Amino acid sequence: MFAGRYLWWMLMGIGIFMFAALSLDYITWLTIQLSGCGDMAGACEPALRLISGVLKPACIWTAIGVLFMATLLRLHALSLIWFWGPIVAIWFVASTPILLFLAGDPAALTQPATLAQLPVAFLFLAAFVTYLMFALEDGDVLPLAASVSLSLALRLTAVYGALAGVAFMPELSRIAGTLLDMPALSVVIALAQPYLRTVLTLGTGSMAPAYAVLAAFIAALAASLLPHAAAPQPSRSTIMLRRLRR
Repeated sequence: MFAGRYLWWMLMGIGIFMFAALSLDYITWLTIQLSGCGDMAGACEPALRLISGVLKPACIWTAIGVLFMATLLRLHALSLIWFWGPIVAIWFVASTPILLFLAGDPAALTQPATLAQLPVAFLFLAAFVTYLMFALEDGDVLPLAASVSLSLALRLTAVYGALAGVAFMPELSRIAGTLLDMPALSVVIALAQPYLRTVLTLGTGSMAPAYAVLAAFIAALAASLLPHAAAPQPSRSTIMLRRLRR
């Protein structure tokens, strides 16, 4: 999937999500007003159950699925799926609770307290998705760094972001145990998360180290977008000297 098509699918997914979060409530109100079911007790319940209980969750999960699959296809097209695919999957799973919360209460996004509590995995995901929207197939821009040091920095910071997504997601133990039908796994994850949080925050309990790594990740992504200078061509005298040495 090239950059233009990826951008189109991402906009489609965001559009579906915004429609479900912002418009369906007004559509529900309009349906009640036009049908006149509000005059009879319980007459609006089937419509409310259909829109709020079926249509809205279906749109939200469809939007998340579109965003996730489009990102995986983009990584596959760039031959980056084997390392970055699992990382992106963890980021999406860790970002799902905040997406569901915002879908239920879009006004919360305008509150500073909500913005301050956005999961760090969501911020990693947003930065990486933005990076993938660039035309990385061009010859002068290599996907995710050309130098070894820059590639290593990207991978290390991405792994940190994935671990942060696991450590700072309280719902992970319950979700993993329910989906895999392994209650013991829920207990193991719940016991391991505090220790992982301690390691990732360097024992401070603050999110400052996570934000510092996020800043390094964004800086590395930006640096990888810069055109890399080609190796200088040898001069004619150098070429002649090499021929004489042969």
